[in-house]
Amino acid sequence: MPSRRPHEPEFEVEELTRIRQAIGERTGTSFRDIPQFWLQVLADTEALVAARNERKEQGGVVPTYNDYFIKIVASTIGKYPAMNAWCEDNQVKLLKPINLGFACATEDGVLLPTVFDADEKSLDEIAEDTRELIELARGGRLRASLQMGAGFTVSNIGPTVVDMFNAIISPPQTAILAVGAIKQRPMVVDGQIVPRLSAYLTLTADHRALDATQAAPFLNDLVERLADSDWLMRL
Repeated sequence: MPSRRPHEPEFEVEELTRIRQAIGERTGTSFRDIPQFWLQVLADTEALVAARNERKEQGGVVPTYNDYFIKIVASTIGKYPAMNAWCEDNQVKLLKPINLGFACATEDGVLLPTVFDADEKSLDEIAEDTRELIELARGGRLRASLQMGAGFTVSNIGPTVVDMFNAIISPPQTAILAVGAIKQRPMVVDGQIVPRLSAYLTLTADHRALDATQAAPFLNDLVERLADSDWLMRL
């Protein structure tokens, strides 16, 4: 029985895993050193869901919603160099390749694998990459080199009861996108309140590198991409 202070309830000790220790160190550094601000928008995802359903009907491997979000970010972020960047040593390093990290839940904690050159890859290629990376991560075989090099991260909570959340920037990156659950919610369309499939997008940004004047247009571009049925169907 572990020693305990007087009047302390009985307890069992569970040692933090190496991954949980690393998560604690990085998030602690992020909160301590990065002046973070948040912007949030409710995005209409009817076109996104329809495009993915069309893929299902065609058969074969169907990209996840997270794959779509990675593709959408990859197609947009090039207009915003400070969003695909590292802030360290009192410098903002504008990264040339568009490498995107994504949150992957494992039994030991959340890992951040990297999709390299995401802007140059098709949706199918991104889906192939993420499937392989998730398999490696959950099997405890994800090399450190596959968790490095990202300039931006997408954190998608998936089909849960959680509508929205604020993600924590992974240093030295300058921003991260949190994607809440896709659900039917009331939205105004053509002056009428109607039920629409939608998702809250929350962008966390480093105020040393970015202002709302850059972050807000980036979110606006993501919302427009999500509503572009023709573009989504062509992916």
